[in-house]
Amino acid sequence: MIKPINSLQTSLLLHELSFILLVLITASVGITWSLSWQKSSEESLRISAMNTAMQNMRGDVYRQLKEVFDASFLQDYDAVEEYQSYTDSVHNYFQQLEMIAVDTDERNSIDKIINSYNAFYQETIKIFDQKSLDSEQRRKLDKAFEKHTLETLESAFSDLSQIMVQKQASIIDSKARWTTRLIWITSIPVLLSVALLLIARRYIKKNVVHPLSELISGAKLISKGSLEHSVIVSGVGELVLLAEAINKMADDLIINRDNLVESKKQAALGELVPLVAHNIRNPLAGIRAAAQVACDDDLPPETRDTLKDIIVAVDRLERWVTSLLSYLHPVEPHISPIVLTEIADNALSLVELQLVDKNISITRKGWDTATSLVSVDINLFEQAIFNLVQNALEASQSGDIITLAYHELGDTVNLVIEDQGRGMTFDPVSEQVIEGETKRLSCGLGIPFAIKIIKQHDGTIEYFPTNRSGTTVVISIKVTG
Repeated sequence: MIKPINSLQTSLLLHELSFILLVLITASVGITWSLSWQKSSEESLRISAMNTAMQNMRGDVYRQLKEVFDASFLQDYDAVEEYQSYTDSVHNYFQQLEMIAVDTDERNSIDKIINSYNAFYQETIKIFDQKSLDSEQRRKLDKAFEKHTLETLESAFSDLSQIMVQKQASIIDSKARWTTRLIWITSIPVLLSVALLLIARRYIKKNVVHPLSELISGAKLISKGSLEHSVIVSGVGELVLLAEAINKMADDLIINRDNLVESKKQAALGELVPLVAHNIRNPLAGIRAAAQVACDDDLPPETRDTLKDIIVAVDRLERWVTSLLSYLHPVEPHISPIVLTEIADNALSLVELQLVDKNISITRKGWDTATSLVSVDINLFEQAIFNLVQNALEASQSGDIITLAYHELGDTVNLVIEDQGRGMTFDPVSEQVIEGETKRLSCGLGIPFAIKIIKQHDGTIEYFPTNRSGTTVVISIKVTG
């Protein structure tokens, strides 16, 4: 399996390969320079060997010439034998030169020397055949050697010597060039080392050190309870996976914390509601009985209507208490189709006296467009809307207006409750602080009841701050299919 490029193992591998490449470059520079230096040295030794052989051969030629004069003018009988020994030596030098020569110019120069020497040899060998020479013959012999044979031979030697001088100068120039190049070439590994060091340092800081530092800081914040903090996902692949794992762990902790809070809420409600229901039912039964007994036909019609309203309200409260107990200890839900505005009207009928006492008015919008039915537990939904309106009422001041707006949007109906109070600093749905500091559950038990009831009916509830002041609550629920 191919590892991701941006991983710690791959980064280490690339780092190691970079250093290996650096070593190979350095070794290549050293080997190239060594081979060039060795080649120059070998060429210099070869030219030096040719020059030595040529100079030795030249010396032997002039020694042969001396033996010729010794034999001609001094009657030296050993001169012939010494002449032949020098001849053998010269031929050996010829063989050396031919073996050392490497190009056409050198071989042509050597051939020129050989031809000149052969001419010299043919001229001198004739002298040994003559017993004595007169003065005229000596003069001609001297001029012939000087003008022809020796001049030709010296010219051949000079040509070969000039070739060797040029090649020696070329070697010196090549060494000078390589010395200059070596200064620049040797700087390449140094520059590469510095560049590799800087790149590696920056890469490690950017992809390892800084992400690891952020990871440690984020983990410390999360461990202290800041579960909403998100660790920055960056760096090499391993650190990215670790950061993602820590963020997922924080998200899971938030979910578990919220579930735990919700469980504690339900446990608290489970203990509180039965007690409250018991303490409410007994007074309600007394109130209903008293109202029913007092409802006599002899009473004025207004009084009888008021007592009947009391009986209806007590019956509704009794149904609410029963629904609350069923909600905390659910059995079979009592789902009925109904128009949402009708539920809202039933809930609003219980706050009419409070509205009058606080000089607060209710405005209904969209009631005339309400035609769609929703399937809900009527008693539970009445309590939910009542709790939300009650919260709006408590937040409002004298002279404020609470607006209830009804909308039908396709397969969904919305009920909007808007007040003009001081506004909420805490979103009870997401349980996030909107502004300033606040305590959880500071909104009381009414809103948690409403939220759970609406969610139980597959609906949604949202809180929004209004443009001026106050709070807007939006209840959405699907239309009965």
